[in-house]
Order: sequence, then structure tokens, then C-alpha cells
Amino acid sequence: MVADNNGNGDWLTRRMALKSGAIGGAAMLAGCMGGGDDGNGNGDGGPSGELVQERVEKSFTKSLHRGTYGMDNASWNPFDPSNEMADFDPPGLIYDPPLVHYQSHDTFQGVIANNWEDEDDSILVELNDNWTWHDGDSVTVHDWITDLDIWFAISEITSPDDNPSTYIGDYEAVDDYTIRFHLRDDFTMESVLINEIANGPLIIKEDVGSPSFGEWRDDLVDVDPESDEATELVSDFQEWSPEIDEVVGNGPFELVEVTDTSFVTEVYDDHPNADNIYFEEYVIEHHEDQVLAFMEGAVDAIGLNLPDSPDVMEQLPDHHEINRDFDHLWSILFNFGDYSWSDSPASDPTNQPITADENVRKAIAYALDRDQIATSVPSEYELYELPPTFLNQTAVDEGLVDIDGYDNYDTDLERATELMEEAGYELDDDMWYDEDGEPAELELLAQSGTSVQVDALDSVQYQLNEFGFDANLNAVDEATYGESRFNGDHDLLFDNHPVFSIMGMTFVDFVWDWFSQLNHIDYGDEEWEVSDEIGNPDASGTMSINVLDEIEQLHLTGDDEYVQRLTWWYNQALPMYGIVIAGDYGAIQADEWHVDGPDELLDNRVAEFNLTKIPDGELIPYKE
Repeated sequence: MVADNNGNGDWLTRRMALKSGAIGGAAMLAGCMGGGDDGNGNGDGGPSGELVQERVEKSFTKSLHRGTYGMDNASWNPFDPSNEMADFDPPGLIYDPPLVHYQSHDTFQGVIANNWEDEDDSILVELNDNWTWHDGDSVTVHDWITDLDIWFAISEITSPDDNPSTYIGDYEAVDDYTIRFHLRDDFTMESVLINEIANGPLIIKEDVGSPSFGEWRDDLVDVDPESDEATELVSDFQEWSPEIDEVVGNGPFELVEVTDTSFVTEVYDDHPNADNIYFEEYVIEHHEDQVLAFMEGAVDAIGLNLPDSPDVMEQLPDHHEINRDFDHLWSILFNFGDYSWSDSPASDPTNQPITADENVRKAIAYALDRDQIATSVPSEYELYELPPTFLNQTAVDEGLVDIDGYDNYDTDLERATELMEEAGYELDDDMWYDEDGEPAELELLAQSGTSVQVDALDSVQYQLNEFGFDANLNAVDEATYGESRFNGDHDLLFDNHPVFSIMGMTFVDFVWDWFSQLNHIDYGDEEWEVSDEIGNPDASGTMSINVLDEIEQLHLTGDDEYVQRLTWWYNQALPMYGIVIAGDYGAIQADEWHVDGPDELLDNRVAEFNLTKIPDGELIPYKE
């Protein structure tokens, strides 16, 4: 059962209520906060139904998000190439970011930063001078600049022909608590905040480590970037990590102990939000099956991995949902077969996919029945009912893009036949053949251990074979899947990407670089011709679209026109064909914990951490 957690934004914080004498008991507070029936199913909330009014000796336990994160031997160097220090694993608990971007709501929340301004061709960020590292030193912009210096120096050594940042040309400390970022172009502040400043925690403290981050910075900045010494220095630095007893955080919890299965922290009393934390310890534990651990009460929270199967969901205890908007769209991704561009991941490609032809891609879409595929996959996946775009339903409902006239590619075998004939194929004895008499073969690649991939592509294979393709499903192990998809050993994949925000799909340096490797097409270089009348696929004129140029203009202007053009290109070029939506949210046990906060906080990633960082977030135990 899901406890009521409406988070309507019209709340009275616990701290304010206690200070103003607005409540005669914690049970009243639970009602004021929108907690409703947030306990054991009877509406009382917890064993007593009352919230504690001061900090108690209690631990809050969360299952480790990534089972591969080495608790006791993880790197504490954010420049480690394996990128272990993701902000929703243990570092996200002991370090704070300058600000948080609530992606699905497209709003910002200051954490260490208390002000940010757009000034001409620069952005000024001011830090709160109340923040300290866990050794008592103030958090200043000088630590942030150490991080930036290292980043820019490594880029100059390893990628001298590329800019370290798409957005930031230079930076300077205005004073101890103010930093100015000089921009490469007149980008919108929102784009720079999202892509460069928000969410990532401030991890590097200049004097941490032996040698310290500051000493590494000096060496990296001073070395001749073209020398062999520089290359070796970068390698040495990326392999180095502070020892665990050298780690110093700046978040609401400080490190106490790390074992091979747990990460134990306790409240840092000098944190600005410490007075709003009503339990002593926050522990992150490794569990092989996170959902099972939550179901059995072994942990108080899981960050993701819900929903599970209906049988499992029925057995879950009463809980609050968190990270509620992190939906993923599972799509058919087509291989364009371009292996010649400079950053192609293909090492020895031999497959020349017929899906490089736009008419073939569209024929496949028209030949498929999305409903049939959706009924073939596990029941926790829901049919994606929008036309092919990278949009979610919220973006459409709010009128961000007008999708009237977009192709929905509903099943139409007659149209699919026309498109195959336009592509030069001929149907003979219920099989499609090309001009050389070769059958129209399709290689479908899936990961054998991922049921949604296998089940979906099994349905796709059946439908496409019925239409006349010679489709083969190759279900392989995880390692082979990773290698094969990068090598282009497929015509179709069934993979997923987030659809929780428009900006999440328009990162210049990340999302489309990733799609380039799966679609095997250089999105940075390719010019696409699509109908110049958005909403009319049959218009006589065409316009040229370069995906990354459109994204750059979106980030420069913030104009939704470029989202409209990008979604129209996506709909007509059809690099992917969305099939089903999958939620990927987390939960907190409701029988022992009261949870409340703004919708923005609860809907977006790492709410389990932000509830302890943000004054309006509430994670409070019930009295026993």
C-alpha cells in the first residue's frame, strides 16, 4: 500500500510549527503535512502515530543503489575514469551540491549556493558562508576552483583540440564565497546551471589527500601538456584516491565507518540543516536484492527499482513513493550503419544494416503493433501512447510542443508495404527481397538476462517475420551485449532512455553522444532533410536539421521553437520508436517514517538524500 504523500507545496514545516506552537501533538502535524494515512494502513502512522520532537538514537537504512559499488575500496577521486562517485551512491550523502535541478519540474533549489545571477556573458554564483567541511573549515569557492583547475588541465592534456566545457570558457573567484563563470557564448542561465553547475556535489577539498588535491592540481597545471610526463601524470592522478580516513565531506552526515557491506554516517551537527534531522545515523547497505530487502524490512528505503511485478508490489509494506518521476522509455533503436566517424565505438564492424534506409525504418514501425508488444513484456511496463518523440506526457499536456499532425505509426500493413517497395524491395512468396535477390534480414539484439528486452524483441521478431522480413533474435549475455551493440552487430536494439525532462534529452555533451554509439550515426555532423511544414509529413518542401546545432540554439535562446523542430525531426527521421514506459521510483517505509516535502523534491532523483539537505524536506521517525 502506498501511503498518502500529496506534497502539494502548501505545507507548514515541522520546525516552524514547533517554534510557533501551532501543534498540540505530532499527530496533528502529520495531518497538516499531507502525510495522511502514512503508516501501518490504519491511518495512525507508526506504532504510536506520533512523531518524535527531538533527535533520537535511531538509524535510517537505505539499500545501496549500485550493487557494484565497492564499499570499502571505492575510489574517492571524482576524476577516476570508472566514475564510481555518482551522486546517488554514498558520496551523495556526505557531500552537498551548490544547487539541485528538479528535472521533471524544471526548477532549481539552492543548497550550498544561495544566489545565482546572469550578468552579461557570465554567471555569478554565491555560496552560503555557513557551510563547513566536516573538519570545520569553511566551504569556499577556492575548493570549487581546485576542482575546475584539475578538470581544465586534464582536458588540455588529453583533448587539446576540444574545449573542456561546452559552456564555460573561464572562471574566477570574486571573493571567498563568490565565483564567476565566463561563458563561451550567450547561453541561457538555465542551460549552464543544468549542464555544469547543478546537482554535482562539491567533493574536492584542496588540502585532502596525500599528496593533496591541491598538490595534484599544481602539478597538472604546471606540466607541459604536450609532454609524455603530462600523460603519465594524468594516469597517475586518475589511479590515485584519498584514503578512507582522509575523506572529508560537507553534507548533513559525516562518515563514521565503511565495511564491505555498509557505509555508516552520523549527523554533522554544524550542518545548516542539522536542526531538521531527527535521527542519529544514516546507513547505506549492500543487498543483492534491493526490493526483497525492502519488502522484508531489512532496510527503510530503496532509491529505485520500483515498480516490480504485481505479485511483489502486493507484498510491499506501506510506503511513501520517492523519486517518482524517473520514467524510462523503452524503444526500438535502429542501426544507421555509419562506422566511419571519428568517435565511432565500432572496432571491427561487418554488419551493414538495412535500417540505414529511412523507408525501411518507417516500414518496420508501420508493420508493428505496439499494443501487442506491450502485452508481451512484464506487466509493470505501460504502453507509450505518444507519437515517436523524446517527450513525456507532461510536456505534451503542458503545451511545450504541439504534436498535432505528427506520425503515430499506428499499424498499417498497406503503408508498410508501400515504403518497402519505395526502398527497392520486392515481396515474393511472403518474403521481402532486395534488388540483388537477397532476403531482407534483420538482426535483433537483446540481453538474455533482461526479460523486457527478450520478451519485446520476441514479439517484434514474430510480427516482422509475419510481414515478410527474415528477422533473427540473438539473446546474449551482458558482456557480449555491450560489445555487440557498440560494434553494430544488430539492426534493432530494444533499449531505454529517460523521459523525465526535456533538458534531460537535450544535453549537448552526453545524451546524443550516447545515442550516436547505439544508432551508429554522427549526430554532430549529419544533416537531415525533413518536411518543412511541422505537422504535415506530406508537405512538398524540406528543411535541413542538424541535431546538435538545434540543441545549441535551444541552450542559447531557451526558445521552445527548437524543441518543436527537434521533436519533428525525431518523428520523421525515426532514429527510435518508443514502445513502453517503465517507472523507476523508490520508497521509504511508512510504518516508522513520516515523509513530506515539495512535489519537486519527492518527484526527482535522490529524494532520499535531499530530504535531509533541504529545509522543506521531512524525514522524521515516529515515536516507538
